[in-house]
Amino acid sequence: MKKGKTVKVELINDVLVVQLPARLDAVGVASIEEQLAMAVANHRGKVLADMSQVTFVASLALRMLLTTLKAVQPLGGDVRLVGLQPPIAEIFRKSRFDTFFQIYSDRTTALAAYTAPSG
Repeated sequence: MKKGKTVKVELINDVLVVQLPARLDAVGVASIEEQLAMAVANHRGKVLADMSQVTFVASLALRMLLTTLKAVQPLGGDVRLVGLQPPIAEIFRKSRFDTFFQIYSDRTTALAAYTAPSG
């Protein structure tokens, strides 16, 4: 088994909160991608990716997040992002990935948005 980072996952109400590691470069993505996919597949619902620790994001990480989103949408779920540092948020804006994900400044706001009635 490969040694690498592990994804910290917790369940808050019906939301799967995933803490992503600081570096989402090729090595970082490779070490967590399978764990993330399994956790999300087993949960089959609302996912909140906590990116507050992320200081580097490569295009592979963007692909991983988009793949995760596409996996849960048919199940009625979605992936929302929280805690993007300004340089990371800028990457999301420039790549237009901010149009695929709902992005929140903190966990409390993101979790409250999940429980707020839509409409």
